[in-house]
Amino acid sequence: MMDIESHTMVFLRDLLATRAVEDPELTAFLACWVYEELWHGEALGRFLRTAGVAVEPGERARAVRQSLGARGRARHIGMLLGGAAFRDFPAVHVTWGAVNELSTLTAYERIIAATANPVLADLLQRIVRDERRHYSFYRAEAQRRLEAAAAARRLTRVALDRTWAIVGTGVRPLDETDFVVLHLFGDEEGAAAAAGMDTKVHSLPGLDGLWLFQRARQRALSRTRRPSRGSGGMVFQR
Repeated sequence: MMDIESHTMVFLRDLLATRAVEDPELTAFLACWVYEELWHGEALGRFLRTAGVAVEPGERARAVRQSLGARGRARHIGMLLGGAAFRDFPAVHVTWGAVNELSTLTAYERIIAATANPVLADLLQRIVRDERRHYSFYRAEAQRRLEAAAAARRLTRVALDRTWAIVGTGVRPLDETDFVVLHLFGDEEGAAAAAGMDTKVHSLPGLDGLWLFQRARQRALSRTRRPSRGSGGMVFQR
């Protein structure tokens, strides 16, 4: 999570290469968003160091970005081409942002519920307050843009259905992403949390029935080839 929070600057670079840069309200929000996300990563790094984990967020962020290599450059080019080709691309961006912020704040809430460390709980509660504001902005923008144009609804649905994955996928190795998914959402309570997130996504115009989070959970379970605690109670719908 420290790695992904610290990687936000790269996401911003990609976004500003699209039509999103033309919207002054969106860019004003992004300026605050990237600042707060950066310091989330720094705060998590400080917590880890205090807990005895030898990690330097700045050096680690550099290593993570360099490890992307050609994949990172290809992603940037893809964002540039998508933003140029589709007038409704900002609708995809804000909806994608809402989905990712929802998963992030829910994941932090799952850790808060499980930890016995009061310092970690307090730190994550503070981060969650920021993430809720980020989610609120993204969701309101997504609602407005999806309601306004059928083309935006079609493009956003196709983009999420075909290319969305749990935040951090591609930035960190897939086995690490799967570990986080199953650690936080692998039991029955986690399955209920995933279903609750899907319900929130379905309430956005044109996105009913995507089942993004339950599908991601199921794929993580399938890749591990082992049942998670309480997984027998999961209901997966497509």
